[in-house]
Parts: sequence; structure tokens; C-alpha cells
Amino acid sequence: MPEPILLTYAQLRRLCPRGKQEILEGVAAHSLILEAYGLTVNKLRLCHFLAQAAHETAGFRTLVEYGSTRYFRRRYGRRRDLGNVRVSDGSRFRGRGIFQLTGRANYRRFGQLLDIDLEAFPLLAKKPELSLRIACEYWQRHDLNRFADRNDIRAITRRINGGYNGLQDRRRFLQRAMSIWMPGSKPFSDQRILQFGDRGKQVVRLQSLLRATGRRIAVDGLFGHQTLRVLKSFQSRHRLRADGLYGRRSRQALTRVNPQSSKTKPLNSPLSPSTKQKEKKMDQWKSYLSSRTIWANLIGFGALALDILGFNGFSSEDKSELVDQVLKLVEAGGFIAGVIFRALARNRLGPRIF
Repeated sequence: MPEPILLTYAQLRRLCPRGKQEILEGVAAHSLILEAYGLTVNKLRLCHFLAQAAHETAGFRTLVEYGSTRYFRRRYGRRRDLGNVRVSDGSRFRGRGIFQLTGRANYRRFGQLLDIDLEAFPLLAKKPELSLRIACEYWQRHDLNRFADRNDIRAITRRINGGYNGLQDRRRFLQRAMSIWMPGSKPFSDQRILQFGDRGKQVVRLQSLLRATGRRIAVDGLFGHQTLRVLKSFQSRHRLRADGLYGRRSRQALTRVNPQSSKTKPLNSPLSPSTKQKEKKMDQWKSYLSSRTIWANLIGFGALALDILGFNGFSSEDKSELVDQVLKLVEAGGFIAGVIFRALARNRLGPRIF
């Protein structure tokens, strides 16, 4: 029978160098709790559990969800799905513990499972020992050991988070945990999952592959709203989960569509004549609309037209002052319009303009 895996303060400090001492010491002191829930059967389960715990607690820096009383009342108050019946419940039953236990109903449920009245004493949920017990109970109730044995971090993340928020951060903690408790192992391939906000050469490659499918997309190395929208559209067309994450299945689908993906055109590759012409016109329009001169000319023509039509009732000084003020406003508007146009063209704000 394998010896139980014990956690030490030094190991947890290596996992989360910025973690609070009292939290790390509390988890290490009560690490035997993990054995009762099968988390020390193998080191892979332990690494997955600690990776999720590290992310949810901001690197073991807090066991209480960040936010003010007003924020929690507005966000969680009277949330029937959480069992909150009063506005004050939003703050009283805010997220606490390793996996951020939230809502009156969840406090009641896990309190009953552990034979502790958490509904009456919700602050107990942030104690390191009880927080660890609640997290292990949640892990067991959702059968997460099964996914940990398969090294399926996406499935675990979805069952803890309800989605894939912070997936890359969880993967980072998992890699660090495996380097501590499973040295020499390689948890992931070099082709990591890409998501909104990522930058770099892998994003350039993704954008190039999507562009090769005939979609209009900027190849700028920034996984922005435009890239997210195009990727989701591609996933939907190929009957994949349209989650906007570029992982193994999406990569395989793009490879099937682009059999020459290994020879994908680089960022500065030549474009077809029609594409070149469209981009040249677009650049001309961007330059034209971002120029304040055109707006100044327009207001000048407008002032001339008003003068021709008999701009009566105003003295020459009033007319001059009015024209100057309007001219300043229009010039500022032209400058702002140019900035927005360039931002849209660079895939910063998302709406498709081409």
C-alpha cells in the first residue's frame, strides 16, 4: 500500500510564493483530510486539487471573495438559485473557503454534510481546516477524482467554475504543482489552449489558419473580440462546442480544413490582388477619416453656405466666434472618430466593420 502523500508548508510556499502564511500553514497542518477523500491515492489527483484551490484563492492569498457589502448585496442579494431570501444574504453568504462557497442554500447544504451549522455561523467557512473539508466534500460530490485521473483539467474547471474562466491560470498552477510533486512529468503538449486575451506567435498561427478558411480576420497576434467571434463561428459550423477556446479538437478541425496548415502563410505573406486592393482602399479611408483637415473643410463650407443664405441677425464678431467654436468641436470629433476607427481596424473593440 502506497504511503500517504503529506503536504508541507515549504511545498505549498513553492506552489504559491505570495500566499498568506496562516492559510498555507492551516492547509499543511490539516492535509490528512485529503486522504479521507481519496486525493492522495495518486499524485495527479493531488496536483489537480491544489491547482484549482490555488486559482480560486488567488494563490492562497484569501479565503473570502473580494468585494464590498454593497457589491455583494447587488450581485447575490435575493438570488433564489442560491437560496438567498433577503438582500443582506448576498453579503452574509458571500464566497468563502477554498472553492468560494456562496449562497444561503450552499452554506446550509454543506453544513449539514459536515454536521456544522454554517447557515447560522457563515464565518466558519473561511477557517483553513473547515475550508479544506468543504472543498474536499465538493470535490467528492462532483466525482472530480475521475477527471483528475484522466488529467482532464477542462472538465474539472467546468464543474467547479461553471465555465472555463481562468483556465490558463489553473493550467499554470497545475504545471507548477506537477513540477513539485511529480518532477520530470510533462502535463501538456507545447500546443496549449488559446483563449481571449492571449498574444503571441501561436495566436498569429491561429489567425492565419482562420483566414485561410476565407474569413476576414486581422492577423496581428492578439486574441481579441474579432478572433473570438470568428473562432466561435468556425466551431459552430463544425459541430464543436462554441466556447471560443482553441484546444485540441478545434486545432484538429482546422487542420482538416487546411491540409497545408504546416505551410501556413506568414503574417507578411502576399495577398491576392483583390484583397490587396480592398486593403489599400481601407487604408485610404482610415487616413481620410482620421484627418482633421476634412472636418475643418466641411465646417468651412457650412459657414460659407450660411453666409450665402443670409446669416442675418448676427454680427461679424458673433459669426466668427460661433464658427470658431463649432470648428473646434468638429475637429475634436474628427480626431476621436479617427482613433475609434483605427481601434476597430486593429481588432480592439470587436464589431466587424469589413
